[in-house]
Amino acid sequence: MLYSRPDIRVSQCTLNQPIHCSGIGPQHRRQVTLDLLPAPVGSGIHVLRRDVDIARGLIASEWHNIVETHPRTLLANEHGVSVSGIEPLMAALRGCGIDNVLIEVNDCEIPLLDGSSASWVAMISRAGIIAQGMARYGMWIDDFVAVRSGEHYAFVKPSVMPAITIDVKSRDGDRIWNPLSLGLLDHVFEYEIAPARNPDFIHLVDSGFDSTESYTGKRDEPRFSDEAARYRVLECLGMLAFADAPLFGHLYLYNPSSFLLHALLSELSEARDTWRVMSYAKINQMTGGVASASYQKREVARNS
Repeated sequence: MLYSRPDIRVSQCTLNQPIHCSGIGPQHRRQVTLDLLPAPVGSGIHVLRRDVDIARGLIASEWHNIVETHPRTLLANEHGVSVSGIEPLMAALRGCGIDNVLIEVNDCEIPLLDGSSASWVAMISRAGIIAQGMARYGMWIDDFVAVRSGEHYAFVKPSVMPAITIDVKSRDGDRIWNPLSLGLLDHVFEYEIAPARNPDFIHLVDSGFDSTESYTGKRDEPRFSDEAARYRVLECLGMLAFADAPLFGHLYLYNPSSFLLHALLSELSEARDTWRVMSYAKINQMTGGVASASYQKREVARNS
C-alpha cells in the first residue's frame, strides 16, 4: 500500500546513513548480522546474501521472486538463493518511505528482533531519510480487482485515501476479532501497526528464544488490545511491499494469507487496465491534498 508521509512522499528516498544490527533468526535460531545500506536512486530494494558467492547472492524484492508462501514466505533469485522472514522489514521500509536500499545479510533469514516492525522503524528513524531528487510513483487503482481461494478472498477498490480492512473468522463462522480498518496516512503505520508483535513471539521467548541482545521491552504484555489483528495487517503490508509500486486504494481482506496476497499481486500485474502508474505529486492533486490536510491535523493534535 501507499503509506503517505507528506514530508517524504513526492521524491524517492534512501537512508541517510547505514544501519547495522544483529539478532536471532526465528527458524534456525542462529545469530544473524544485517546491514541496511543507502542505494542509488531508481535501484529499488535488494537483498544480498553475504554467506554465498557474491555473483549469486543478489535477490530483488519483487513479487515474482516469491517462490513460497507457506509455511513461510520465501524470496529467491534465479540461482535458488533465498531469504525468509523479510515481511516486517519490508513493511517498515515502505512505511518509512524508503524506496532504495541494499539489505546485506549473512544468513538465509532476517532476524526477528522484537517480533514486530517497531525496531526497524526506530533504527530507520535514527539513521535518517534523504530525498534523492527523482519522482516517486504509485499504482493508482481505477477499478475493482479481486482474488479468491476457498474461504479466503481479497479485493482492492478505488479510494481517495489509502486504507486496509481486515476480517478473520474461525472455521465455524465466528469472528476471531472485530473487523479492523485503518487509513494508511501520516504516521499511522509507525504508531498503530509497526509495534504489533507476532503472536508466536511470546511463545518463542517462553521457550528460551533470545531474539536480540538489544531488546528490553515488556515481552509478556500485549501492545494493543487487538494486537493479533494489527500484526496480521503488518504481515499483509509486508507482502504488498513486493508490488511493482505502492498501491493507492482501499484493500479489503477476508481470512488473508500470504498465498492470497501473492495471488492479488499477480492479478494486478495481469489486469493492467485497472490501475495507472502515477507520480505522488499527481496523486496528491487527485486526492485534493487529503494526505497533507490529514498530516497537518494530526501534527496539531499531537503537539497540543
